[in-house]
Amino acid sequence: MRITVTISAALLALGLAAGPAWSQTPSDVDQRIQELEKKVAELTKEKEAPMATLASGAETERASAPVALAGFYDNGYLVFTSKDGAFKYWLDGRINLDAATYSGAENRLADGAEVRRARIGIKATLFEDWLAELDLDFADNEVEIKDLWVGYAGFDDSLIKLGNHKAPFGLENLTSSKYITFIERGYIDAWVPDRRLGLNYSRWGERWQASAGLYGQAAGSFNDKDSLGGGGAGTDQELGLVGRFTFAPILEKDRVLHLGLAATHMKPDVGEITTDSEDEDILDRVDAARVLKLDSRAETHVLRAKFLSTGDMKYVESWDQIGGELAAVYGPVSFQAEYQRTDVNRISTPVADYRDHSFDGYYAFVSWMVTGEHRPYSVSEGEFGRIIPKRKAGAFELALRYSTLDLNDITTVDPITGGAAENITLGANWYINANHKIMLNVTQVDHDEYAKPGKDWAPIPAGDKTKLTPIKGDDFTIIAMRYQLAF
Repeated sequence: MRITVTISAALLALGLAAGPAWSQTPSDVDQRIQELEKKVAELTKEKEAPMATLASGAETERASAPVALAGFYDNGYLVFTSKDGAFKYWLDGRINLDAATYSGAENRLADGAEVRRARIGIKATLFEDWLAELDLDFADNEVEIKDLWVGYAGFDDSLIKLGNHKAPFGLENLTSSKYITFIERGYIDAWVPDRRLGLNYSRWGERWQASAGLYGQAAGSFNDKDSLGGGGAGTDQELGLVGRFTFAPILEKDRVLHLGLAATHMKPDVGEITTDSEDEDILDRVDAARVLKLDSRAETHVLRAKFLSTGDMKYVESWDQIGGELAAVYGPVSFQAEYQRTDVNRISTPVADYRDHSFDGYYAFVSWMVTGEHRPYSVSEGEFGRIIPKRKAGAFELALRYSTLDLNDITTVDPITGGAAENITLGANWYINANHKIMLNVTQVDHDEYAKPGKDWAPIPAGDKTKLTPIKGDDFTIIAMRYQLAF
């Protein structure tokens, strides 16, 4: 209104001032009218500018205004989300308190307890399409980066992920430790790529998912000041490829059939080989420093002894892995199995005569939810999730697993005798509620004649003996228990 009045007054003033012009020629009148219109336009622009500035400021204020996040409890998680769902944060923490006792062993296997995991993490959705996760572990009184990545989910049914995260290999490995059926994963979990810095792309459909990525070392490994490899030795970080495909031909609420196939092609980190000889072949030293070691505990973490170990395999060009997955859910009954094979490719040099080697392992287990629950399945991840009890008394589960790993490849030249093991585990789980779980495992461990722990676990020498000699082929029983708080 004020703009209109001001412009009208201006027109009146300009009109009065132009009175004598009526006696002028038509061309002079047209020119005078154009001048008046120009001045009116300028006045209008001057009046509208402050209003536009105010409007722009209001938009900026609205864009930068705080977004309210509503907090709520969702199946064991504390979640904060905006009304439109564009922003979402939730806590992801877990505490695993483990205890174990060992019976029948000839080596000195000490009973004990430990904080297996003490993790706190934050997951986020930002501006609807951006995802992020930060997960730290404080077990062993140290800080370890677990997951640290950002992702983009703006394309249909897909996710691009960059940072430190699990490479897509192995069903049990990818299943969160909060949701695994037994206290520890099977033997083959010892050699999976696990968490590494990498770039991954995954895509999924109604019954399938595919994921592949390029990976280096785990976060903090490349420039570890105590490491002889990587940046500390002046060598480039090697990169590897990892991929996985899963398909669920049967996919119902409480009936699932899962099939999966995964593969890797990895290269070893290059360590530092020192020598006093200036004439030694530098290229051969680099080849010798390409070291790979495969080893495993006896499916218990309280005991740090590793009975299975190939030792340091030098002159390794690369190693390839392939894994097959089979899982089924039929109401409260579940079956899961995996087979994995690792092929080590050696470098041929005139200095050393080494052979390629192959190792394999597998596991299979069956579980029964006594109280009628079933294992939930995610197609987009090709994984199983959290069991939510139906009753106030919680949910009860019984499980039986067979697991084996063979690190022997006894070739004529350069034989590897890393040992082999077979384990049978009986498990019982009590899911008190969505956050609390108590697990009990009884495991019978059967080692072959090559399996042995380090000398730190050898029997105390008797009589005039002074050398610590570990007992090979040591068989024993493990009774383990875990209390888990996941939130």
